[in-house]
Amino acid sequence: MLKSYTSSYDVTRFIDGRINAFREPLADGGYRWVRWIRPPGDGPVDKEGFTVVAVQDRGDADRFESSAQQGYSVRIVVPRKRSLLNENKAVYVYDVEITQDDETKTHTLNRWMNPDTSQTFDLRGITQRVRVAVRVATSARNSREALIETHVRQAVEDDDPANPNYLAIRMLQRIRSDADAATVDAEIAAIEESVFPGTDSLPLLSLITDLRRADELMRSEKPEEQEKGNKLLKETLRRLR
Repeated sequence: MLKSYTSSYDVTRFIDGRINAFREPLADGGYRWVRWIRPPGDGPVDKEGFTVVAVQDRGDADRFESSAQQGYSVRIVVPRKRSLLNENKAVYVYDVEITQDDETKTHTLNRWMNPDTSQTFDLRGITQRVRVAVRVATSARNSREALIETHVRQAVEDDDPANPNYLAIRMLQRIRSDADAATVDAEIAAIEESVFPGTDSLPLLSLITDLRRADELMRSEKPEEQEKGNKLLKETLRRLR
């Protein structure tokens, strides 16, 4: 960031590369120091939908299958609408088959689910891959007009506090979200204070940024900007004393 030709993209790319290295990538994918956790809120959801054709009165059934990674719960949803302009119709759900870590469990429902209703099934912890199969049908008049969805709620990546570089990663993440001179200088000052208590930190990046700005203003052909540049230069030099 001290280089005048560095762009915000360059800074972000550099930070991402350093964070990636600190997490220690594994040969088979993933990272040594990253774990999967349930998010404090809803978190990401992997959604898949299926338009029902089978007619329940005839004993027919459609089998709808989906899969997702890093899931911790499965929700069977009959949404209120099947499209922006069309209302959804009721769906008859025979059963829901959930395969987690090569172990399959079948949940028998045998009931109608009206639009804007759902049924949730919690998984055993966070599974690397979950497969869902739902057997469904609808009424004859609603064939091809009923939509059912599977929603797999997914875990999110979280840096492991046991990582020796954990604090460095957190610092880089803070800088990445607000990569300006004041943020960087504040992070450096915090580190210096932890190592050398009572020491005044020199806000080097802020000073360089202000000196460059002062030089730019002083080179302007407008007298008012030249005056601003001279004032900024004096104020910056005063901070160096």
